[in-house]
Amino acid sequence: MMHFGHANLLRQARALGDYLVVGVHSDAEIMKNKGIPVMSEQERYAAVRACKWVDEVVEGAPYVTSLEVMDQHGCQFCVHGDDLVLAADGIDTYGLVKAAGRFK
Repeated sequence: MMHFGHANLLRQARALGDYLVVGVHSDAEIMKNKGIPVMSEQERYAAVRACKWVDEVVEGAPYVTSLEVMDQHGCQFCVHGDDLVLAADGIDTYGLVKAAGRFK
C-alpha cells in the first residue's frame, strides 16, 4: 500500500541525490514475505511511478536487496526507513547492502 509515510520517504530519498530509482516488489514477493497485498503490483507500480520525486521504477524488485540489482540499475546506495525489514526466512533484507556500506 502506498501512503503518506511512503511518499515522505521518497521525498527524503530524492533529496539525497539527483535521480531516484525505486524498486517495487511483485505480488508473489509480498505474499511470500509479508502476506496478502492491499494493492496489486500493477497498482503499486502506477502509484510509485506517479510520485513526483520518483525518476524510475524497477518492477518486480527482489524482496532481499542485492548489490547486483543495485549495480544493474546504477544505484550508488539504498534508502529505507529505520524499521528492520525481515524476509520470510528471518534475514535482514538490507543486510548485504548495509555490510557494503551502501545503506542510508
